[in-house]
Amino acid sequence: MQTYTREEKKENLIWILFTGIGMLFVLIGTIVCIRIFDYSDKIDTTGVITDISSYTDRDGDRNYEVYVSYDVDGKPYESRLNGYSTGYYEGKEIEIYYDREHPDRIGAKSLNYLLLIFPGIGLVFLIIGVIGLIIRIRGKKREQRLRENGKRIDADYVRTDINTKYALNGVHPYNIICRWENPSDGKTYIFKSKNIWADPQILIEENNIRNFPVYIDDDYKYLVDTGTLTDMLQT
Repeated sequence: MQTYTREEKKENLIWILFTGIGMLFVLIGTIVCIRIFDYSDKIDTTGVITDISSYTDRDGDRNYEVYVSYDVDGKPYESRLNGYSTGYYEGKEIEIYYDREHPDRIGAKSLNYLLLIFPGIGLVFLIIGVIGLIIRIRGKKREQRLRENGKRIDADYVRTDINTKYALNGVHPYNIICRWENPSDGKTYIFKSKNIWADPQILIEENNIRNFPVYIDDDYKYLVDTGTLTDMLQT
């Protein structure tokens, strides 16, 4: 049975949130895009930009309103477009469409494609979250396999390093570095533990810990067993 420390549960939650947010973005984006890209009740035509106005919202972002004139069965219309492009200017002819039942509702297919960014971002979040979860699940399974089938050795404690390449809520974890000399070939192997989310050095010194059990397989995949130390740090 797989068990997780508090910090590992927090890490799992981050990947779950990535996955959930990604799924939500993809779902909402897909629904919106299906509705927007349904042109069955829309008619293509050519319009002329008659006015471009701009304003700044509370966040300091500049927004634009584009108005276009066009004809529907000989009747002139002027309506607000569904977006803005940097290439727009007053008097420019652009390809638009209008709703068959509501001719005052218009849009531009070229602007609609920008909506694909929304589900695209969601897909990126979803992929990152799923990959993160898969890696963690596989890592736990590998740990379990090593504990059950790996050869146990005692590796000498060397030092404790801070893992500056990774952080959770602005806090860097620690890694225990161990060394073991294989008596069969005389080669020295260096092992690094998985992340520990509290400085273990004081406990190591107080308990006079000089070595750590390491589970290793024939391919020299390994697991530094810091379970006892981790339990002491969380009490």
